[in-house]
Amino acid sequence: MPLSLSGEHYNALVSAIRVLPSDLVNQIAAGEVVERPASVVKELVENAIDAGARTIDVILENGGKKRIEIRDDGSGMPHDDALLAIERHATSKIREFDDLTRVRTLGFRGEALPSIASVSRFTLTTFDGNSEHAIEIDVDPLTGSRTSRPAARDRGTTISVRELFENVPARRKFLRSSEAEFRSIVTVVSSYALPLREHAFRLEHNGRIVLDLAPASSTRERVAQVIGSEAEEALADFECTIGAVRASGFVTRGLRFGSRRNQFFFVNGRLVKDRVLTHAATRASDAFDFDGHPAIVLFLDLAPELVDVNVHPAKTEVRFRDSSQVHVAVEQGLRQALGVAEEGSGLLQSTQPDSSLFAPQRFDPPPQPRTDFTPLFQQRAIVQPPVQSAPATLVEAEPQPQLGDLQGRVIGQYRLSYILLDTPGGLRLVDQHVAHERVLFDRYLARIEAHAPTTQHLLTPMLYESGAAESAVLESHLDELRAVGFDIERFSGNAFAVSGVPPELVQKDVESFLRKLIDASLEEKSSHLVRVREKVCASLACQAAIKVHRPLGGEEMARLVAELLQSSNPFACPHGRPIIVDIKHLDIERHFHRK
Repeated sequence: MPLSLSGEHYNALVSAIRVLPSDLVNQIAAGEVVERPASVVKELVENAIDAGARTIDVILENGGKKRIEIRDDGSGMPHDDALLAIERHATSKIREFDDLTRVRTLGFRGEALPSIASVSRFTLTTFDGNSEHAIEIDVDPLTGSRTSRPAARDRGTTISVRELFENVPARRKFLRSSEAEFRSIVTVVSSYALPLREHAFRLEHNGRIVLDLAPASSTRERVAQVIGSEAEEALADFECTIGAVRASGFVTRGLRFGSRRNQFFFVNGRLVKDRVLTHAATRASDAFDFDGHPAIVLFLDLAPELVDVNVHPAKTEVRFRDSSQVHVAVEQGLRQALGVAEEGSGLLQSTQPDSSLFAPQRFDPPPQPRTDFTPLFQQRAIVQPPVQSAPATLVEAEPQPQLGDLQGRVIGQYRLSYILLDTPGGLRLVDQHVAHERVLFDRYLARIEAHAPTTQHLLTPMLYESGAAESAVLESHLDELRAVGFDIERFSGNAFAVSGVPPELVQKDVESFLRKLIDASLEEKSSHLVRVREKVCASLACQAAIKVHRPLGGEEMARLVAELLQSSNPFACPHGRPIIVDIKHLDIERHFHRK
């Protein structure tokens, strides 16, 4: 029954207007500024950058939910400024209204510190190098009271945030898992390192250093540090100036990713999420017919008065005075970078013929499909439900699913991609790739549950190098990868040594599999152990499964369909795609006007 807002109900819900207490005001503001641990890290790292810090250390416990500590070597604050900094709307960045139209610093609202202090156990320690000693300030999140005392530290500031949302249980329960929050923080820290190549960033989680970015000699080197060394050779720089707008940066040519996780947009050094910039980047990359998304690091420079940064409390959105000019500059710059010597055009650049291209074996006829296809008019069905053998032990066998009319007679292969079966109900098409994917998925899960991984050791270990955020993802999945047959260890920095792989996976597909796993993990919000295992198995099965456009012999097709019948779900792959499509015999006869 809907609640009526009239009469007594209205009087019960609405009381006299009153001014809210300051602690409640701060908690409401915290809901806009502090959404999760990554939001806290973003605000504090921005403050450190504005203070002129050249070295920024981030220390985390339990994904930032238990502890976040930011240390910098910036200018620090004198005692009076430190006490004032925790008051709402106290800032050194602006003085009057007109200053909002020419903001050059990352922070300016004066809301971050009091908002964070209102929902955590907050401690600030700072020293400006001129005072007699440093000052340490504790804030009680329940009463808002401040206590200060002398402290010792070098020039700079340390801010400690413990037990985030401890006094706001409703907010704390909406936080994601520790691993998911940790991955978000890694992305934030590594993102801010991109435009600041001369700065050093260090990230420690649960006592282990997971990110250590030393100052880079060039922006290109910094981009490779963050995105991964595999992107370094594919990076193409671009620059386009239209009017007062200058778009520059880097984009990968020939290297695509499964998501936009490696696309970073900076406006006057500020990391933003903007629909205009995203649309321009998408238009430019979609003009070239390649799957996936390129890595993009965009630096947009324009006069501060041409962009409004006071749009969102978290300062992650901006509004351009002339968005069309910005769109054109970004799109044209990216198009030029992607269009020069397009992927594949290297085949046309050779002036001398390559003798290897004309070697006799290049003209050998392609291998003929195997001749052991099932004869078209074979009367005996070669695919039957598996015969149940007598159990060897006293353990009761699990009941097998009813296969119904899934049994059929393999009659061939359509376009080297779909297995054709003659069934009692008509014609059945089985997608060979997703069918094999389902079979492998069940096989990998069974190995994990039985604690019996199967590994094929490589003659020479291979190194897989990733970006900063990606290495954190792989680190969190090492146990699951070993459970399905990988022999993988962290080598150094963001590199991993792979000494063994599951026997179904070809070595050349290892990098592609790890990249797909990272993409899926960064988009996944849950980190429950079962979901992690399923995600690893699904990604591995997709990479190792036989591909479309591959000829299969009759025995291969029959064996694949037989294994599919024994799988946990013969009708859908782990990603939800259908495996089987049926064409009823009655419909076929109607098309030939027989019915």
